[in-house]
Amino acid sequence: MVKLNMGCGEDKKEGYINIDNRESCKPDMVYDLEKTPYPFENESAEEILWKDSLEHLSWRVIENVLKECYRILKKGGRMYIQTPDLEIIAKKVILDPNFKYGDLEGYKAIGFWVYGRQDPQPDGSFGGWGGFHKAGFTKQTLKKLLESVGFKIEEIKNDNGSNIICWCKKV
Repeated sequence: MVKLNMGCGEDKKEGYINIDNRESCKPDMVYDLEKTPYPFENESAEEILWKDSLEHLSWRVIENVLKECYRILKKGGRMYIQTPDLEIIAKKVILDPNFKYGDLEGYKAIGFWVYGRQDPQPDGSFGGWGGFHKAGFTKQTLKKLLESVGFKIEEIKNDNGSNIICWCKKV
């Protein structure tokens, strides 16, 4: 049974093909997930995970990426997405003038939540994938996008924090 952990970073899952564009996190497969088509056969995967990674892809490629996921999944195959909920984040920022995230506050906390952690590269630059958010979603926009590709939403909710949790399947 093929299971894919897309954009795994350091969060590698046993029983999955862990895929990331960075060799430094030692994934099972180094691959730029913005490049389609993916190197997998039609209907070859039972499950695809996008845990805190889909938002790191350009908004310009997200629809094609999700179409690729649909192509790769077997009928009845499931996909899990965890991604920041921009609606929840916006409400927190607007309603709490002392908004903080950990030891970050003000524009830094907002920047972290909306644009990612933006880790510097080994050379000190801020290029590359390194924690930058390039796309954003609300529950409504994610649901509409997934349904437009052909997925059936099984569950979409907030995690009682700042993330959307979504399970969908290929029908």
